[in-house]
Amino acid sequence: MKKLFTRIVSAFIPSLMLLCCSNNNNVGNPVTPQNTVLTQDLKAKLQFAADSIFMQVSAPGMIAMVSAEGERDYIIKRGVSNLSTNVPMNENNYYRIASITKTFTGLAVLLLVDEGLIKLDSSISYYLPEFNIPNGNLITIRMLGNMTSGLFDYSADEGFLISFYESNYLMSFTPDSLLAIAFRHPPNFPPGTSYEYCNTNTVLLGTLLEKVTGKTAKQVIEQKVLQPLNLSNTYWPNTIFLPVPYSHGYSSRFGSFMDATNWNPSCTYSAGILISNFSDMKIWAKAVADGTLLSAQMKTERFKWVLNHYGFCVMKAGNWVGHPGTFFGYNSHVFYNTVNKITLIVFVNMETDLPVEAFSDAFRRILD
Repeated sequence: MKKLFTRIVSAFIPSLMLLCCSNNNNVGNPVTPQNTVLTQDLKAKLQFAADSIFMQVSAPGMIAMVSAEGERDYIIKRGVSNLSTNVPMNENNYYRIASITKTFTGLAVLLLVDEGLIKLDSSISYYLPEFNIPNGNLITIRMLGNMTSGLFDYSADEGFLISFYESNYLMSFTPDSLLAIAFRHPPNFPPGTSYEYCNTNTVLLGTLLEKVTGKTAKQVIEQKVLQPLNLSNTYWPNTIFLPVPYSHGYSSRFGSFMDATNWNPSCTYSAGILISNFSDMKIWAKAVADGTLLSAQMKTERFKWVLNHYGFCVMKAGNWVGHPGTFFGYNSHVFYNTVNKITLIVFVNMETDLPVEAFSDAFRRILD
């Protein structure tokens, strides 16, 4: 399979052991499920790949979950979640899922389309005339969702990164301030003529959620997505801190290697702010790929692929559907194979050089 992704300046974007765990026991009559997909031979290949790649990257730790329907989840761990204490990676830890947040924002938008509050082919300026959006009268909601708007990505602005650095990574950003950064730049291409991954698009979608509902994007996502799917371990944070227990994140984006765990995530908003853990991401991976909660029409809209790669706030590689996430200190993939019915979640607690891609690519090759 081809390499899944080129480098993304994203919404920002662990000891050696293998663990199988299951609660499939009948009282008084233990039964051991027979794996037909995750065989011992396949597990050995996954272990070898994890060993090989972990020796090549400089990440403190990596943890992955492979889940085949009807079989026990398989957890692969390398390294540590905290360099100060050497605590191993743990599948129960919370971490910043970063741009995987886009899949939540996109689903919320499509649910509001189903309710008649948003039209995919209306312009963003129709809903947000108060913003001076470059080409806003030509950019549709659909273009924001499939990354064909042509808008400049605020996270690529040098001044934005400098300001964040000079604030000791604690500067707080509002959605309006992020959009203002983006709109100071001319568009990169005419709307609908090309594809370019862009955080500005999903920040605008979050702002749209607020405009048409009169609620915060946080409230809309909680009420429309998290609560119906019982994702009780997924949070839109109110502070810079993560719930306990959590994995520390590390970054060398600004030169020296630093603990980036509590760097302010407000600079991501609806493009990358959510926090979650493996139990919720396992549910979410399948829900995204199945189009759960959506009407048949909106499922079709979600999976209209641009360049056979990007749908409405969702990505595809072969039979794998999901999304990557990258924020300072955190790098993850959440994907579901729609043919083999396998969930793959990979998390690395360092985003520099996007190490998760090497693990994810190797694991998917084996699972395919």
